[in-house]
Amino acid sequence: MAGIFVDSKSGMFGFRMDVGRAADGSRRQVKRGGFSTAQEALGERRRLQQAKDAGTQKARLAGSVRSLCDGWLASRVQELEPNTVYGYGWLFQLTYPYIGCLRASTLTGRIAGRMYDVLERQGLSRITLRTLDLVLTKAFGEETGRTLNAPTPRPSDVEHPMWTLPEVRRFLDGTRGERRHLLWRLLAVTGLRRGEACGLKWLDLNLDTGTLSVRRQRVVQDRPAAVVEKPPKSHNGFRTIALDIVTLALLRTAEDAACSPYVFTGRTGLPLRPDNVTGQFNKTAARLGLPPIGPHQLRHLLASSLLEAGYGIHESAKPSTTFVATGTTERAGPPL
Repeated sequence: MAGIFVDSKSGMFGFRMDVGRAADGSRRQVKRGGFSTAQEALGERRRLQQAKDAGTQKARLAGSVRSLCDGWLASRVQELEPNTVYGYGWLFQLTYPYIGCLRASTLTGRIAGRMYDVLERQGLSRITLRTLDLVLTKAFGEETGRTLNAPTPRPSDVEHPMWTLPEVRRFLDGTRGERRHLLWRLLAVTGLRRGEACGLKWLDLNLDTGTLSVRRQRVVQDRPAAVVEKPPKSHNGFRTIALDIVTLALLRTAEDAACSPYVFTGRTGLPLRPDNVTGQFNKTAARLGLPPIGPHQLRHLLASSLLEAGYGIHESAKPSTTFVATGTTERAGPPL
C-alpha cells in the first residue's frame, strides 16, 4: 500500500504524506506511526488526505483554539504514549481559561506570550511553561500551517542536583550486599531507564559474551495507575549493551538463585514497578546522606562522563549503545 511502512524494530505500521508547503517554501511532511495493522495506518492516512483536500485548515482557523487543540491531540492518540496524551491534554487545559474560546485565526504569539506571563505569576514553573510552548506551537502549526512565534518562556533558574562520580561510588558502596545493589549498579554503569530495568528478563542477557539486550520496558499508566509492558521508548531504544566484569559477576550470582523470568522482582516474585524503584532509590540516597535525585539522573551522569572521556555528542546521546572498535566490544562508561 502506497505510503505505508513497517518499522523494522517495533513491527508497528506507519505512513508519511506531504501536506503542502511552509511559509518559506519548504515541503511540509506528516509522519505517523504506532499502528497495529496496515489498515489502521491506511485509514488515518486517508483521513488526513481528506482533511487536506477539503481545506480543513481554514475551518480550523475559523473554530476555537480549544477545538483546534483537542482535534490535534485526538489525531495523535494512535502514535503517542497514553501518558504523553494525558500530559498534553493537561497542558492544553491550562490554556483554555485564557485562550480556549478565542477564534484560532486571532491567536498570535503576543497573546500566547501574555498568557505565559500570567501562568508564571500564578506559580506555574518555567519548565512546564516551556513544555507548554513547544506543544501549543506544534499543534497550532500542524493544524493551521501557520507559525505561532510566541516568545519562548525563560529557562528555569532552579538548578537540579546532580551527583558526582565519587557520590555514585559512595552510593554503591553503601548499598553493597543489599537486595537492590545489583539494580542500582546496573542503572549506574549502563544508563538503562528504570522501566527498561524493570522489564529486563534473563533471556535478554548473554553472560557468556557479557552483553545485555534491551527489548522492552514497563511503564506506569496515569489512568489507571497500572503497569503495562511495551517496546522501548524510541527506535534507538532497541540496543545491545556491553557489561563490565563486576556487574557480570553479580548477575551470574543472581541468576543462580533466580526463580522468575524477570531479573528484578519484589518479595512476591512479581516484576518491579518503575515508580516503586524511584521511591526506593530516593529513600536509600537520603539514608546515605545523598541528594534524592532519582534514578534517571544516573543516565544523564553517564552521558556527561562519556563526553568528558572524549566521545562525541551522538555517542553520548545514546550512552547505553555498545561501542565496537578493532573487533572488540568496549564499554565507555565511568569506572565504578
